[in-house]
Amino acid sequence: MFQRLLLGDEQGRRLLSPAMLPEYFEQIFFHSPWYDEELPSLVYQGGNGKVIGFLGVTPRPMSLRGRSVRMAVSYHFMVEPESRASLAGVQLLKTFFSGPQDISLTDGAGDVGRKVWEGVGGTTAFLYSQRWTRILRPSQYVVGRLGSRMSLSRIARALSPLCYLSDAAAARMLPQFFPGFISQCSEEELDVETLLTYLPQFSTTRALQPVYDDYSLGWLLKHAEQMDFYGSLKKVLVRDHGGDVIGWYLYYLKPGGMSTVIQLAARKNSFNEILNHLFHHARRHGAVSLIGRLEPQYMQELSDKYCCFHRFGSWTLIHSNNSELLHVIQRGDAFLTGLEGEWCLLF
Repeated sequence: MFQRLLLGDEQGRRLLSPAMLPEYFEQIFFHSPWYDEELPSLVYQGGNGKVIGFLGVTPRPMSLRGRSVRMAVSYHFMVEPESRASLAGVQLLKTFFSGPQDISLTDGAGDVGRKVWEGVGGTTAFLYSQRWTRILRPSQYVVGRLGSRMSLSRIARALSPLCYLSDAAAARMLPQFFPGFISQCSEEELDVETLLTYLPQFSTTRALQPVYDDYSLGWLLKHAEQMDFYGSLKKVLVRDHGGDVIGWYLYYLKPGGMSTVIQLAARKNSFNEILNHLFHHARRHGAVSLIGRLEPQYMQELSDKYCCFHRFGSWTLIHSNNSELLHVIQRGDAFLTGLEGEWCLLF
């Protein structure tokens, strides 16, 4: 069996049966909206002709201050364990980096994959490798963490009935951490047309932005909805009291567990309202906590909402011969969410 080099976190493993893998790989790597023969996926053959390594590639169109940019995202970088000494992984990455793309990216890298990537000339995007977590139900969160350890699972089960009472008491005693939610905003399901209409406006403060059309965005969201290992995908559009769109959020709701945020977008000066709405929506539907990729532009707002920042799991890695592109990402001036990388298309 192949072993992933770039997927480092346990949470990233999807439940997809072996029988479904051929169709999945064909859809992602040969029938995506961005398929480009100049940017093919790569295999590495040993001396006997046997395939011992694979690196999936999907092009993604971007815009750098109005100029077209071709980004190539790598997926499922893997090498047969007994063939590691062959340097197949190194050769695959070297070939990938030498392609016609303006920038290469992966956001599912583990520690081993990061070493290989940097050893071939790539760099780590530290800001986009950070995560934030907002605890919504503290007692259930702590007990859930205890329950993840086999040796403490019995204790966690014994404490579970008390968690609901404890969390209710925390909400009353610590209103600064768990404020009541009063909003004149309304919510509705976010559709492709609305996202396409407002994304250019809400991401205009970033130098590097994604480029979508009806078909590509619809295809991407359809696949994201199928990745239900994390829970059910919620796409929530938020309007102010006058009916104007002020932003949206996409996240995987997992009642009783950690819910994963895929994308946040907000009109200028409306990010706090979108965060409040997200926290309330997730808590109302049973989420214990929320986790998402750091939005560098909104680090202060996330901090003010008692989010904690950390780095665990996967790394975001980049490579480019264009120094402007590298600087834009390293200073956090790019709109890179869970939709723009490999995250929501992994099996």
